[in-house]
Amino acid sequence: MQKNHKNLIRLADTFTMREMDKRAIEKFGLNGLVLMENAARSVADWLERNKLKNESETLVVVCCGKGNNGGDGFAIARLLTNRGYNVSVVDSGIAKKQNARENQIIWEKFGESASFPDSNATRLIEEADVLIDAIFGIGIDQNVEGAYREWIEIFNLNKKALKIAVDIPSGVSTDDSKIFGIAAECDHTITFQKGKPGCYQYPGLHYCGFIHIADISVPEYWPEFNNSKKDEDNQIIYQPKTFLLTNKFVRNLLPKKLPDSHKGSSGNLLTICGSIGMSGAASLASMGGLKSGAGVVKACVPNELRDNLPGQTGEIITTSPKNASEYFSEEHADFVEQLALVSDAVVMGCGLGVNSQTAKFVQKLSKHIKGPLLIDADGLNNLEKTNLSERLDISIITPHPLELSRLCGKSVTEIQENRIATVRKLSREWNVVLLLKGAYSIIGTPESEIFINPTGNHALATAGSGDVLSGFIGGFLAQGLSPLNATLIGSYIHGLAAECFTEKTNSDQMVASDLFEGLKMAKNLIKNEK
Repeated sequence: MQKNHKNLIRLADTFTMREMDKRAIEKFGLNGLVLMENAARSVADWLERNKLKNESETLVVVCCGKGNNGGDGFAIARLLTNRGYNVSVVDSGIAKKQNARENQIIWEKFGESASFPDSNATRLIEEADVLIDAIFGIGIDQNVEGAYREWIEIFNLNKKALKIAVDIPSGVSTDDSKIFGIAAECDHTITFQKGKPGCYQYPGLHYCGFIHIADISVPEYWPEFNNSKKDEDNQIIYQPKTFLLTNKFVRNLLPKKLPDSHKGSSGNLLTICGSIGMSGAASLASMGGLKSGAGVVKACVPNELRDNLPGQTGEIITTSPKNASEYFSEEHADFVEQLALVSDAVVMGCGLGVNSQTAKFVQKLSKHIKGPLLIDADGLNNLEKTNLSERLDISIITPHPLELSRLCGKSVTEIQENRIATVRKLSREWNVVLLLKGAYSIIGTPESEIFINPTGNHALATAGSGDVLSGFIGGFLAQGLSPLNATLIGSYIHGLAAECFTEKTNSDQMVASDLFEGLKMAKNLIKNEK
């Protein structure tokens, strides 16, 4: 599969970050206290620059746990106090980690602490103008309970304070989309050295607020294996790779039209979509293919829709198999397969409807169509997971959580709490590029790599936006991009189009067809950003 990881942001899970820190200390001789000081200084500098510079009387309360995240907090409190700011600490008693304890002892020479639970500790949190969360950091792996839960509840009840998370909000999973019962609601997160996957998935992102990555002088290191984990055959597994998409990465993927380009050289996309009552899906997917640059889009639809697609324009060619009045059935598969043979890419599923006859049609085509194929919506609803593993060519599937739940047998809750791990596992098992919709959408590959798309907003929660996404990806497939790259660029531009349109109209409302106007703005933004 065609790959180029240049200009992507690689994210670090808990294991990788710990190994990176360990290597910095053991191989390069960087003292743990030095790294803690660097981390603390990055938070203190940011806070002074953005909040405290002209507000010396502001009450800053640093909440410090017993681990190294708490050690960062004690150092932050000391640095700010030494700069003349009004700082108090709420801790959980004597720190357990050596470096954290050393910073706690040093802090005690600068100021006083109130240990939670305590009425004075509660009062300080309630009165704070700035709250700094240094309770857990990346180490948490179980639900927050007891006094710690009460502590975070009181932290969250202070609505007037500016809240800063140190590395990651307490209670947010570092590696995935799970919340450990409760989490600290922060306005900003200052994370160290590398971004953390859990910060780029909802609900984690809700608790993170704005994310800032601070360089604390840890040399970059990406371990190839995770020695603490083994697969079903007791083999040490490869350490997973997770990336965040960027404008610059997508800009380099955008197909470039040559001066002598023509419709034939720009790709031929076939859309197999629509049924009675769902003709709009076929129209949106087909127009999405044209708008993303495909030279020719042919919409294969049931007979009743052939000349009656909503808003049908002259640019969309329509065709139908014989006797396909209102929906497709197995007898129509051979006709459609012949169309696919002369197409550069195929999008199947948008608005097909769900019935036993259409299911047989979809299942037959999913095995027989050669070349780039995207399956979405009712294509997935009519599919069995065995149909995916039987394909020799790599498909793209773009489910939302409920569609994926039906295919894999996991509940929606299980999927949503483990979005990254679920996509990583299924994309490998099914040999597909799997795009799981949601905030933020996740793309997995057969090689177990994960790409997180940071674009999009709640305006995408509208009927038909998924059909447009399928069309965008299909259009890039038809222009010759690999299944992975077509999915990455299509997903990114789709989300950015929504952002651009809502910003232009100063509204959080749109309909799916508004994405075509947003697409123009998104492409210009990507091309012109320095």
